Amino acid sequence: MNRFHTFRVTLLSLSSLFLVSACGNGNSDGEYPSNFNSIGDAGRTAYIMKKAEPDSVARFVYYGALGKVPGTKIDTIGIAITYVNEKYNSEELDKFFIETENIKSSLPLADKMKIYNMEGYETAEGIGYTLGLEYMGTIRQRALSVEDIRKEIEDFRKACRKDPETFNRFIIGFKTVLKNDRGKDLPADVYNTFINFN
Repeated sequence: MNRFHTFRVTLLSLSSLFLVSACGNGNSDGEYPSNFNSIGDAGRTAYIMKKAEPDSVARFVYYGALGKVPGTKIDTIGIAITYVNEKYNSEELDKFFIETENIKSSLPLADKMKIYNMEGYETAEGIGYTLGLEYMGTIRQRALSVEDIRKEIEDFRKACRKDPETFNRFIIGFKTVLKNDRGKDLPADVYNTFINFN
C-alpha cells in the first residue's frame, strides 16, 4: 500500500468526523466545515491537527499543496508549516517532519520539484542538482525499473520545458550519483542505461 493510498484511507476515516462538524452547514462534500476553504492555510491546518496524528497532517499539507486532496488545498505550504512549528511539541514535530521526508522521497520528480519550489529551502539553481543527487535513493525506495526511470525522467523533462537548466542540473546530479554508486547495489542496467543519458 503506497503512502498516497494510505493518506486517502486516513482521509476517508476522518470523513465521519468531518460529517459531524459539517452537518447542516451547507457543505455539499460533507468532509469539511462549510467555511473550510475560506479560513486560510493556517486555519485548515489547525482543523486537521485537531482530528489527525502528525504524520496524517503532513500528508494533508503536502498532498494538499500538490492539489491532491479532494475538496480542498493548501495554497502556501510555508504558512502551514509555520503553523505546525508553532503548535506542535518536539515529539509531534519529529513525527511530522519524518513523514514529510518520506512523502518527498516517494514523489515523482515533477511533483518533488513543485514541493521544493513551494518550500523555498532550496535556491532555484540548486533544486535541479538536489533532485539529481537524491534520485538514486528514490530509485531504491520505489524499486524503479529502467523503464520506470526513463518514463519519469521524460515526464520531468516535459515539466521543465520552460526551465531546461533545472533539467540539465538534474542530469548532472544524477550522473554524479551513478558514478559514485557503480559497483554497489546499483543494478548494472540502470548504470549502463543512464550514465550517458542526455
